[in-house]
Amino acid sequence: MVKNLRNHIDFMGQFLDDTNRLLTQLLKDMRASYNISKEQEEVIMLLHNEEALTLSQITERQGVNKAAVSRRIKKLIQAGLVRWEQSQEHTDQRYKYITLTDKGNEYSEKSRNVISDIVGQLLSDLDGEEIDLALTVLEKIDKRLKHYLNN
Repeated sequence: MVKNLRNHIDFMGQFLDDTNRLLTQLLKDMRASYNISKEQEEVIMLLHNEEALTLSQITERQGVNKAAVSRRIKKLIQAGLVRWEQSQEHTDQRYKYITLTDKGNEYSEKSRNVISDIVGQLLSDLDGEEIDLALTVLEKIDKRLKHYLNN
């Protein structure tokens, strides 16, 4: 096993906390301009990555109760960032999906641009080999995370 594993685990936890704090700070003004919370922003980013999700899927991914997610969705609909859509795949018309509106896509793209800019600055003094190595390690960790999440 890796020597000093505990130190590596502690570092990874601190790294994730620092990353989350930085993103929260960077996107604070943008969230305020759209009048949305961090939790509502998370819904937008989920939808950006998945395109369409049911209320139950969002609830499961955010790990909160359905009522809390329903309130988030209601506020995002009122803000014009998401909408309900009927399923084209199911004959049962009770299947509804939540998708981003143009305004929701605009928010998502703007936030991704902010994130891309800061990542570019953070990685500016690393060479391509270092970036590739870091990406390879992170992809391995991500694959394992997805395995745990799906089981």
